[in-house]
Amino acid sequence: MENKEESIKELRKIPGVGKVVAVDIWNLGFKSISDLKGHDPEEIYIRHNQIKGEVQDICMLYTFRCAVYFAETQNKKQDPEKLKWWNWMDKEKITSKEKDEQIQEKFRKVKRTKS
Repeated sequence: MENKEESIKELRKIPGVGKVVAVDIWNLGFKSISDLKGHDPEEIYIRHNQIKGEVQDICMLYTFRCAVYFAETQNKKQDPEKLKWWNWMDKEKITSKEKDEQIQEKFRKVKRTKS
């Protein structure tokens, strides 16, 4: 992308992403929709929480799941229901803090098995 404003304008094309979330995504290093391809939404959520300095609402995780799906799926093959962030909710109800801890533990386990 040429500049920040153009990047944010493109990122706002992601369903459920307004200006504030687009800026957050940009601050995470994703300058275009295609930059999201191949990234783990849970990892994005953890990085987002770290940048913000506190655990963010779990809805951000669902938005990141939707955003990665949008980036990875060709327009004609996108399921309209999967373009709604709330359809990416976990079946198990859990708080944002509990989910953050769950994800971080998962990543610690992966790190230990790779060492």
